[in-house]
Amino acid sequence: MRILGIDYGDKKIGLAFGDSTAHVAVPLEVIRNEGDVTIEALVRRMEEEDIDRVVVGVPLPQGNHSSVQLEKTRKFIATLAHAAPVPVAEEDESFTSVESVRLQQEFNAQADEDALAAMLIVQSYIDQDC
Repeated sequence: MRILGIDYGDKKIGLAFGDSTAHVAVPLEVIRNEGDVTIEALVRRMEEEDIDRVVVGVPLPQGNHSSVQLEKTRKFIATLAHAAPVPVAEEDESFTSVESVRLQQEFNAQADEDALAAMLIVQSYIDQDC
């Protein structure tokens, strides 16, 4: 299964690609969050890249996440799920930002922090659900 991972943010969105058959996820890029324009671009990307599922990181209200961000993320997920030609799933994104910074520092990862966070979200989903 080909999976598009999303680390949602108010201003930017990290993207990653995952393959459940190979059990691997890789960071892709970061795009600007421009509301409906972004939803349309993500749907086009799903179709062009033959994506089978989308996994969006959900900031559960613990640690440094607020319930306000959870509500914004769930609203994004609902909008995306309505427009997407494939199923959209949620995955706990706890500690992905901290871990992505660690990857950059310890392993000199060149990918953007948000794309790395999306990669970690997809990898967690693959490891648990596929």
